[in-house]
Amino acid sequence: MQVDVTLERKLPHNLEAERAVLGAILLDNEAFHPAIETLEPPDFFLDSHRRIFWRMSALSEENRAIDLITLHEDLERAGELEAAGGSAYLAMLVDGVPRVSNVEYYAQIVKEKAVLRDLIHASDDIINQALGRDADPAVLLPRAAEAFGILSAQPRNGVWAQRKTFFRTGTTIGSETPSEISWIARPWVAAGSITEVSGKVKRAGKTTWLLHLVRAVLDGSAFMGEPTEKTPVVYLTEQPLTTFRPQMEKAGLLGRDDLIVLFWADTLGLRWETVAQMAVAECSRRNSSLLIIDTLGQFAGLAGDSENNAGDALLAIQPLQKAAADGLGSVVSRHERKSGGAVGDSSRGSSAFAGAVDTVVAIRRPGGNHRDTIRSLQAVSRFDGVPDELVVELTPTGYVTLGRASDVAAQEAEEAILAAAPQSAEQAAELDELLEGKEIARATAQRAVKQLRSEGRLDRIGRGRKGSPYRYFAPEIYSAQTSTRIG
Repeated sequence: MQVDVTLERKLPHNLEAERAVLGAILLDNEAFHPAIETLEPPDFFLDSHRRIFWRMSALSEENRAIDLITLHEDLERAGELEAAGGSAYLAMLVDGVPRVSNVEYYAQIVKEKAVLRDLIHASDDIINQALGRDADPAVLLPRAAEAFGILSAQPRNGVWAQRKTFFRTGTTIGSETPSEISWIARPWVAAGSITEVSGKVKRAGKTTWLLHLVRAVLDGSAFMGEPTEKTPVVYLTEQPLTTFRPQMEKAGLLGRDDLIVLFWADTLGLRWETVAQMAVAECSRRNSSLLIIDTLGQFAGLAGDSENNAGDALLAIQPLQKAAADGLGSVVSRHERKSGGAVGDSSRGSSAFAGAVDTVVAIRRPGGNHRDTIRSLQAVSRFDGVPDELVVELTPTGYVTLGRASDVAAQEAEEAILAAAPQSAEQAAELDELLEGKEIARATAQRAVKQLRSEGRLDRIGRGRKGSPYRYFAPEIYSAQTSTRIG
C-alpha cells in the first residue's frame, strides 16, 4: 500500500509501531488484550489501521478468532477491505513483527503519538478561538486546562503517561452531581443523555415529531403537555433544502436565528468524526443544549453490513457519548427495519445502538381504523417516568397526548358506535350491525357500549336471548355527536 509521506510528516506518529501492534494480534490473539487496555481505534494515525483495529475489536467481542482469514472476511463483508489496504497489505502486517511479547511496548508508543496529536489539535483549536473576535477567556481557560491535562508532567519509563483516568467514589458522585435530572424536553430528552427516535422510512413521521419538539424547546413551551428548557438547537438533516424547508414552515421554524441547520450535502467528503466535532463545537458556540442528528446512519456513513456491525455502531455513537459526558443532550433518528419488532430491537442495524443510548422511542402508525394524524409512541429508557406506550395526535397547534392505545381504541369505538346507532327504539340495531365495516375488536366494542349506556348516551332494548337479542339506539340528542374527551 502506498503511503503519502508528506501526510505522515504533519503530525506525530509511528507507523512501524502501529503495524507491529496489528501484526502481533494476528500472530497471537492473546496480544489483543494488552493492546485494547491501552489503545482505542482513533489512536492509530492511519485510517486503514483504525479500521483494522475496529474489526479486530468486533471479532474479539463476538468471541471469534482474529486471524488473516476472519479479518479479511469481516472487512470484505463490510465493504472496507480496500480502505484497509487490501489483501496484500493485511498479509504484510505479520511480516517483520519484532516480538509478539513486546506488543504492550508498541501500544505505548502508538498511544504516546496519539496523545501528542490530541494536544496539537486541542492547542490549535484554543489558538483559533482565542484569535476570534468574540474570544472569552472565562470560556477558554477551562478548555485549556482540560486539554493540557491529558498529559502527565513527567514521562513514565521513557514513555509519556496515558490519558488520566478519574475514579470517583459514591460520596464524590453524590456531592458533584445534581440529584434532579436536567430535562430539555421531559421525559424524552435529558441534558447529558442520548435519545434514539426510530420509525418507518417516510411513514412514521420522525422528522415531523422532532421539528415540533424543536419548536417547543426554542420557545421554552410545553411539548405534549410536559415542560421544556428554552435553548437554541443545532439540527443535522439528511434531507435537501427543497424538502426540509416545507417541513420547517409547517412547524413554524422559518425565520428563527436560534435554529442552526447543517445539511448532509454540505458535509460530503468529511468523516463523521469531523462532522460530529463540528456540530458539538457549534452547540458550544451557540450555547445550545440540544443536538439532533436526523438520521445518524446517513451522517455516519453506515450502509450495508456496516450498520449491522457492533464496532461501527459504537464508533458512530462515540462522539455523542463524549458530548453527553460534557452535558450536551442529543437526539438521533434511525430507520426502523421492515419487520418491525419490539421497541429497542426494531431499528435497522446492530443492537449496540440501542445499548449505547439512554432512551429509545419508536414512532409508529397504530393498528386499526385510526385518523392519519395519530401516532403511537413506544419507549424504553434508563430514566424513570418515561411512558412505555403513548398515543399522540398532530393538531394545528402541535402534538397532543391522547393516552394509552387501549384508551384511544375505546374512545374511537364509542364515537363509531354512537354515530352508527339509530335514533329511535323502533330502528334499534344489534351490535354486529353497528360494527359493520369497522375495524373494532368485539371486546373493545362491548366495553364501549357499557360506557355509553352508563353515561345515558346509548339505550338498549331486548332481553339478550334467542328471538329477543339486544338492540341499541341513541337518543336523538346524542346521535351524530362525537365525544370531546379525547382528540
